[in-house]
Formats: sequence, structure tokens, C-alpha cells
Amino acid sequence: MKCLRHLAIGLLLLAGTPVLPLRTLTWPTPAPTPAPAPAPAPVNPSTVTAMVYVYEKDAGPVPSGVAAALDRVNREKKVPATMFEEDTVDGTGKTPEQYRVPVQAGRASGLPTLVVMSGTTVAKTVKAPQTADDVLRVFP
Repeated sequence: MKCLRHLAIGLLLLAGTPVLPLRTLTWPTPAPTPAPAPAPAPVNPSTVTAMVYVYEKDAGPVPSGVAAALDRVNREKKVPATMFEEDTVDGTGKTPEQYRVPVQAGRASGLPTLVVMSGTTVAKTVKAPQTADDVLRVFP
């Protein structure tokens, strides 16, 4: 009888133990809190950080001189210079964040307007620029 018992134990050891599904416990871990965004550094009011030509497409096309000057500002001055149609919205139905201040300034001075930004503030507006010189005059 002892031999039979040893044989059964040996066979079980050779076959291995069956894998049983074990319930695993997971402990909730707190999500890491994001670091606060650093405050934007103050910008010299004479420093141009962005230019936005705000227009209404139904009022007419963007003058070719203005489009060429914005391209030139992007390439040579390394200042982001864009055109923005005032009715453009993002997926949430709102004006994109980077264009909110320029659109408000453009509407206040009348469209079309070239809005020159210094950080998050409006440094200057140029009402209805028509030529490249009208755009490039904002640089000292």
C-alpha cells in the first residue's frame, strides 16, 4: 500500500499542479498631480512674438502683399505670422485659444486687421493693411 501511495505522489509531482485561476487584488493608487504650469515670463512690449491677420472671408480675399509679407516674417524674423478667418472654430465650437485675443482686437478695430502680439497682450493693430510694407513697418 505504501508503494502505491508513493507512486501516486510521484505521478502527481511529474504531472505538475493544475493552474487554477487566482483572483488578484489591485489596490487603487492615487493619480499623480500635475505640476502647475509656469507663469509666462513678462515680455518687453516692443518685442513682437506673433502676428495675426484677422479677416472675414466674405468681405474679400487676403491681399497678396500681406500674404507675402507674413511668409517673409515667418522665414526671416522667425516670428509666427498667420492668417485667421474670424469665424473659424475648433472641435468644441470655440475660437482656438491662441487666436482669442487677436480676434477680439481685430473685431474692436474693424476687420481686416493685422494684430501684433507681444506675449499675450496686443502691442499694435494695423487696420486694413494692403501691401508688404504695411506689414513690415511694425518692426523697428
